[in-house]
Amino acid sequence: MTLPHYTLRVSKKAKYLQLRLSSRGLEVVVPAKQRLNNNKIEEFVLQKRNWIERQRKFYAPHALDTCPQPLPSSIHLHAIDQLWKVVYAPTVEKKVTLIANLSRQITIMGDVSNEEECLKKLRQWLKEVAYDYLSEQLRLLSRETGLSFTSMTIRNNTSRWGSCSSEGKISLCCKLLFLPPVLMRHILLHELCHTKVMNHGVRFWRLLEKMDEKAKEHAKQLKIAATQVPGWILPSF
Repeated sequence: MTLPHYTLRVSKKAKYLQLRLSSRGLEVVVPAKQRLNNNKIEEFVLQKRNWIERQRKFYAPHALDTCPQPLPSSIHLHAIDQLWKVVYAPTVEKKVTLIANLSRQITIMGDVSNEEECLKKLRQWLKEVAYDYLSEQLRLLSRETGLSFTSMTIRNNTSRWGSCSSEGKISLCCKLLFLPPVLMRHILLHELCHTKVMNHGVRFWRLLEKMDEKAKEHAKQLKIAATQVPGWILPSF
């Protein structure tokens, strides 16, 4: 059986072998504390081949292209209906800085030829915008549904839109801002429902469909929406 192409990333946080499939391609996350030889990793990938093939069909052909993404000249945040212009201003200062003004213009100054540093600044800005907006929306939905959570964090995940721990701690991906508002709301409700039901069984879907009548349809739409998220958002490893 042919082994799919993949890259390796060692993670101090990971507790077990994991697969990540995104517009960067297939990635195997290896726990730093485990001693795993190449044969074990290849065996793991082969065992997950059916899952990999199922997931690949949700990505447009160009979405698995791992070529470096160009710096964006504009950023359209569909979830909050905002269009930002991005301007790059080279200066003699090597340090890269980002300024966002009320006219929805982002100016990146410094050594703008350092594309990775520019992208890091844009990703950090995106996480800050996501925190301000999504924390407010999550609180509103929490009051509306009566489903409470203990805390919220924002991350830049390669695959998950969100997660919820058994302690009610919700983590959301900053890429939610690129989704249509109805799908963003679906994700927030999805994670809030996990504060009551941790699995994806019948009880979970019954609860979610009380809040979102088209929950299953929205879940399918998310797989297509994932291919439309700009590639520059994905972090380098």
